[in-house]
Amino acid sequence: MFQIKWTKKALLSLAETLEYWNIHNSSETYSKKLRIEVKKKQLELSENPKIGIRTAFDEIYKIKILKYYSLFFRIEKDTREILAF
Repeated sequence: MFQIKWTKKALLSLAETLEYWNIHNSSETYSKKLRIEVKKKQLELSENPKIGIRTAFDEIYKIKILKYYSLFFRIEKDTREILAF
């Protein structure tokens, strides 16, 4: 199993997105759904080193979350560093 590490930028982006949907929908329903999907993908990433699609940037991969979001990450020895949401 691989360790997952989030950058401050990625965490901030996730938090801002969740806050946006809470305000936009006047509800936490979509934010909760999005959070659950992020956790699922994070678990998949920790268990499977081959998951993700390579991007045009060297050693950066992405995993699609729902329809409009992705996690961008870098592979380091036993760690997957999430760079952006």
